[in-house]
Amino acid sequence: MKIAVIDADPIVRDFVVGTLMYSVNRDVLPFENGLDAWMHFEDNGVPNIIVADVNLEDLTGTELLDKVKGLKRDTVVIFYSDLLEKEAMVKGAGADAFLAKPFGVTELFSLVQQFVVDGR
Repeated sequence: MKIAVIDADPIVRDFVVGTLMYSVNRDVLPFENGLDAWMHFEDNGVPNIIVADVNLEDLTGTELLDKVKGLKRDTVVIFYSDLLEKEAMVKGAGADAFLAKPFGVTELFSLVQQFVVDGR
């Protein structure tokens, strides 16, 4: 099982990657923007789970969501943002879950673990 983390902010990205590597013991792939992530997915396959900031650079979160779900419908996509109004938008677009920033290790672990245990 592979998990991709996409965030332009290196502090947040490193926090999410570190938390997931330690807590769910899976391969975690970090990306700085949506376009780099998408190019990697096209060449190497779409991961099982994607955890990303809604406000991605180069390719927006919803654009990435459309591309990912079009290629591999069962990929779990979890978005996060400090803008709570984004939750309805991304869930309406097909995201599997939303985390409100700031979030801690427990919230991130609990949410991702649901999908890891689910086997998706």
